[in-house]
Amino acid sequence: MGETRRRIATGVAIALLVAGWALVERAGADEATRAAMREIFAQLRVLLPEAVQHRFDDPARADEIRAALGALEARAAALDEHGAGLDPGARLFGQALARDAQRARELFERGRNENAAFYVESLVDDCVACHTLRPAVDSPWPDGFLREPQLQELDRLERAIALVATRQFGEALDTYEAVFRDPGQEPSVLIGPLADAVGVALRVKRDPARATTLVNALLERPSLPTALRSDLDHWRERLASLRPEDLAGTTLERARAALAAGHVEGRSPGDRRSLIEYLVAAAQLSDLLPEPQDSPRDAAEVYLLLGRAELGIGPSGWLPRADLYLETAIRLAPETEVSREAFAILQEETIAGFTGSGGLRLPPDEAERLRRLRRLAGMTPLDDVDLGAAVDLDASDQLDLAQRGARLFADHCAFCHGADATGDGPAAPTLMTPPKDLTRIEGRRGGEFPSAEVRSLIDGRDPVGAHRSPEMPRWGAFWSAPDRLDALVAYLRVIQR
Repeated sequence: MGETRRRIATGVAIALLVAGWALVERAGADEATRAAMREIFAQLRVLLPEAVQHRFDDPARADEIRAALGALEARAAALDEHGAGLDPGARLFGQALARDAQRARELFERGRNENAAFYVESLVDDCVACHTLRPAVDSPWPDGFLREPQLQELDRLERAIALVATRQFGEALDTYEAVFRDPGQEPSVLIGPLADAVGVALRVKRDPARATTLVNALLERPSLPTALRSDLDHWRERLASLRPEDLAGTTLERARAALAAGHVEGRSPGDRRSLIEYLVAAAQLSDLLPEPQDSPRDAAEVYLLLGRAELGIGPSGWLPRADLYLETAIRLAPETEVSREAFAILQEETIAGFTGSGGLRLPPDEAERLRRLRRLAGMTPLDDVDLGAAVDLDASDQLDLAQRGARLFADHCAFCHGADATGDGPAAPTLMTPPKDLTRIEGRRGGEFPSAEVRSLIDGRDPVGAHRSPEMPRWGAFWSAPDRLDALVAYLRVIQR
């Protein structure tokens, strides 16, 4: 990560800390829970600067970092266990925080300091995911906060994420819109950020008109690929029929109908034509998030449907929420048809994420998690799925990197190359040069993966032209951050057949 990326990460970290204190002080949590959260953010004040400035490798800081990670894990686990004073969205945040804190501490103890730092930085995603789950109003911040130098140095998309993290939703959407209208921005790179922004407009602000403005900002660009324009036209048409009250969750039956509409509109797994239908379902379901007194069976169904809605929405630049919802459904109503359906979906998604040229390569901690959840769901172990295939520590770290690459691929590459990278994306029929099957790179190179060539093709350094096709946008500016490029190349290596 270069100096510019360090400044960006530092700015987002500062935003997270401010957002965290607001989360601690907001009404609804009991004093014991608020005290636990104050301690969590006190530890983050220690850890985030060390993570974003690459000081996890400094032996002189090891004891301080280890102690802070241990305290963070303990407090996060307590928050997860005793967070009855929090609203349902914040309780989910506590679960994600506990899992990331445990993973960061374990990786640091194994000497995998860079990966531990990544999990600490991912707490930004936990925060944003919590803040975008339910309707919310903008939070008041001290005058001049958003003019802090670290925040001014963010690029606009990173700044928008920082604004969402600090509950500055109106300014975040204005920032997103400015990016979408900028003719210097390649439209194909913006489909993921547009989906995130529309999600904020619908799920948080409950404002279909604002969402329409965001979609129109990109639709006004003359260089949109035909298939992308077709999807955005559908989004606009669907938004035109929405009223704010349509986003309110009144009954589970209404949310099921919205979810079914997404299944009907979707043309193939991974496309985003049905985004609005799934966002409507997610907004309605978030209003139905259960309280402690609710029936566990009914509560589990809400989380199951939320998990299905999130999978329909597709990858986000933030915390992946589907697995969190599905796991919650299993734990709320063990040994029921709801938990069994949730586990079947969760197992399928998890195994797909860790399957590549060598077959299933599941890290030991993920395999153990699936075993525990399978027992909770009351399911018979499947003979044809071996969850005991362990990988060595270095391979496990590469799989962590590949998971990040999978999210980047879904946002920035799948529209042409397809959700499974075989070249059959929604835009493929409109292109003069068919997209390559990216799962056969090794096969086309005699069984070896040409990492250097792949990197140069992605970031635009190849002298023949980016991806050897004039229709393929040059991605150099976006992929100039080494962490993004490393993650995408790691993902492409894992999916080779």
